[in-house]
Amino acid sequence: MTSERHILLVEDESAIAELIRTALEASGLRVTACAGVQSALNAVEQEPVDLAIIDLSLPDGAPDRLTDRLKGSGVPMIAISGDPARLAAFTPGHTLEKPFRVRALMDLVRGMLDGAAG
Repeated sequence: MTSERHILLVEDESAIAELIRTALEASGLRVTACAGVQSALNAVEQEPVDLAIIDLSLPDGAPDRLTDRLKGSGVPMIAISGDPARLAAFTPGHTLEKPFRVRALMDLVRGMLDGAAG
């Protein structure tokens, strides 16, 4: 992974967002963090991303518009949620059920970015 990789993080719980952001940045990744669907849509309009990590339970609604936009652009996604039913319905993409270990998320991020590069 290179420091040029840009990650979109969409998570409304600030403590979780900060934990994930810190781990991603410590791995040399650039992170744009958003707390909701609309701010994330605005962010991807401004600048392309290499990977998105998206909480499926957000205060401004389900992230369908965002995930459809990212799918259309070929951006790989990781869905995170404490709701197993929401995760089961998420396609295509990888999922992690909350609570999860940051190491598990980072392993998934590395694998997806390395796979996209090769």
